[in-house]
Amino acid sequence: MTVRTSASSRNEILLDTARKLSRSQDMEELLDFILARSREVMDCEVCSILLPEDKNGDLRIRSTLDPINAEPVLVPRGKGIAGEVYESQQVVNIKDAREDPRHFTPAEDKSGLETRAMLTIPLLEGDRCLGVMQAINPNRAGFFEKEDESIFETFGSLIAVTLMRLDVQQRAIHEAQYRQQMASAIEIQRSFLPPPQTTIEGIQVEAFYEPASAIGGDFYFWHEPERGETLLGIGDVCGKGLPAALDMARGTTMIASLAHSVSALGLGKWVAALNSRLCDVMSAGRFIAANFMLINQERRRVHLVVAGLPTPKVFTGTRWLDVEAAGNPPLGIACGLEYRETELPLCAGRNWLIYSDGLLEVQNSAGEHFEDKAFEISLDKIGGKNHGSILGALAKDWKTYADDSSYQDDATILAITDHAPAPPGSFDFTCKPETLKGARDFIESWALFCGFDDETVGLVVLGSDEVFNNICRHAYCSVDGPATCHVEIREGALAISVRHSGEGIRNEDVSDLAKDPSPDRIGGLGLHVVLEVFDHTDFSTDGKESCIELLKTLG
Repeated sequence: MTVRTSASSRNEILLDTARKLSRSQDMEELLDFILARSREVMDCEVCSILLPEDKNGDLRIRSTLDPINAEPVLVPRGKGIAGEVYESQQVVNIKDAREDPRHFTPAEDKSGLETRAMLTIPLLEGDRCLGVMQAINPNRAGFFEKEDESIFETFGSLIAVTLMRLDVQQRAIHEAQYRQQMASAIEIQRSFLPPPQTTIEGIQVEAFYEPASAIGGDFYFWHEPERGETLLGIGDVCGKGLPAALDMARGTTMIASLAHSVSALGLGKWVAALNSRLCDVMSAGRFIAANFMLINQERRRVHLVVAGLPTPKVFTGTRWLDVEAAGNPPLGIACGLEYRETELPLCAGRNWLIYSDGLLEVQNSAGEHFEDKAFEISLDKIGGKNHGSILGALAKDWKTYADDSSYQDDATILAITDHAPAPPGSFDFTCKPETLKGARDFIESWALFCGFDDETVGLVVLGSDEVFNNICRHAYCSVDGPATCHVEIREGALAISVRHSGEGIRNEDVSDLAKDPSPDRIGGLGLHVVLEVFDHTDFSTDGKESCIELLKTLG
């Protein structure tokens, strides 16, 4: 026997439902409660609620009929009376669904229900439709009356407000969970990176790292494979988000695990081995652009492999220049590739910069890229400040330039400063054979500091010694006389300046003597050796003081 609900009872049910809806927190329990109460309110055989299943707009039915809830039943977008109401946001009240061509029958076939009268309302929150509800087969009469429509719409408005409240709460919960997960992911990712600053046997390294999003694809690293060596660099993983972060983790982990072998293999072969390993673990189409630097503090040499990132920069003492280095493809693209390395003297500059292309590609509010003009202007302004000032000033200029614009890519910079003390800049000596050893040792210390190979060190010492001997024999004619040797690194060259007060010669005299390098003439074969060893020479005298300038290009 069907128990019919009176009008007063329906109002009481509405008020009681409103109170409970305001406290409900669980969506599944809420839907079951809504359906049970809506059936009481509408005094009907069946009630259903249909909510969007996905972005396609398909509606999933939840009903007071258990067979429909046992397996998901979807109403395709725009299909059936429910689909029409969801899109039109208009109430539809029909007396016999069996005669309506819009009627969607799969749910009816599954439940065994014979649908006759059907009232369908949209669940509206402002202009947004959150779903629809249906009341089927009223108990009091053969169809739903206008009063039923009004009550059902009132009930529906309560449901809509509750669904919106739960949606906001769920979004807040999901956002909080997402933030917590992202915070954990960021913490994990940062754990793969070393501290932002270190000093290894006179080499100071400082990092600036600015990801474009919470999880970045850039990374930096430094290791000490052997005493007196530093391996460092920057990597830029293609793509964004978690896939890039996973590749970043693979890259940093693999570099760390292989770092010990770089000294034995040499940097170029070591990068080739690293590339082959990465090809085995990275997905097709993914790669890592990277720049690697291996510094040998004892030999005073720098080895570079540039693999897909901008060429590093070096400060020569007066200006910043691009390092002339061979280019190579990024890592992870193809196995068996060879990677060419470039070898340079460490003292080619006290300051070096390695950076990712995100530094250059950032745009200001006018749409101009940082690399267009601002990068060079910033470097010119910074000049050769001490290490911390260089990185801090460059990062500040970059952030100011990028103000009011979103970063399109991660930006990473490594600033490397050579803090090894240079030999004394000057050496005073008396021009006589027994004192020249001190002058030769002084030149040798500078040649070693410049990172010249053993053969070049010997030639620089030999050429300088010939100058010292010529001053003794010819400028002072074997009479003791004072001389000063000053050495510095200038514009990519070892610059040696020797001053004395004996008889001097000029460049034109040198040209004549060089044509006939006989032992009997002034300078003899020694002058010829000097011209062969050094890349540039300059002889000058004013009658009181004479100067000899010798330049040997670094490299």
